[in-house]
Amino acid sequence: MARPRQKPGSLLRSSMVKLLREARRAVETFDDDPCGKAHLIRTRVKRLQSLSRLVPHASLWREDFLRPCGELKDIFAPTRDATIVGALAEKYAPGRGSQLLKPPKPDLKAAANRVLAALLEIGRFSGWQAADWEGIADRATGTYRAARNAWKQARRKNASDTAFHEWRRRLKRLLYQCEYLGGRARLARFTARVDRLGEILGEIQDVCLAESWLQDQGLHVPADLARSKEVLRHDAVRRGKSLLVHKPKDFRRMLK
Repeated sequence: MARPRQKPGSLLRSSMVKLLREARRAVETFDDDPCGKAHLIRTRVKRLQSLSRLVPHASLWREDFLRPCGELKDIFAPTRDATIVGALAEKYAPGRGSQLLKPPKPDLKAAANRVLAALLEIGRFSGWQAADWEGIADRATGTYRAARNAWKQARRKNASDTAFHEWRRRLKRLLYQCEYLGGRARLARFTARVDRLGEILGEIQDVCLAESWLQDQGLHVPADLARSKEVLRHDAVRRGKSLLVHKPKDFRRMLK
């Protein structure tokens, strides 16, 4: 006899538990590769945060679940920041990297406790069986709408770096949800385009970080950085127009 298919809510729950277990293993083996494990943990947490927003009718639970997730991600932020700043120093100010302070070792016990707290919150939620496909798809459509609105802000003349950063955050959330939802070829093509746009927005963020770091160090900011950011912004807005111009109801059709 064929095994019954899992309900959408149960599948979502299983995926989130898997991500937390991967994060827990990375915490347990952190000393093997601090930079790599910090990146893995933070990426897993971002995916968890995105998937939790697919759960319908769960605003109160989500608030409790996101709290330990955010705390877990923050524990490894200094390690992540040091890696980024080190790369910037190597690229834009060779020889200055040795002057950078090493970040303190993350509190791995606190990190393990945050993973456990998030797992307990997943177990505490009673609405997994009631979470149907229609509700999940509606939540994903809301994520698309938010990404589309963020693009509209970023495409404005003289949009701030913050506007592009917020657009990237919204788009990454959409990417993680689309990757989870999978489905038809049309959605797969859309997801690939979201991924590429996210990479470009990530490059813009890197340029912004480089500018900020150089200014904080009292170093010269190369004119090429500003020109590079402008080219990347133009490319991102252009890609966003073809990707996000469709109304949310058109995105919703891709999920059927």
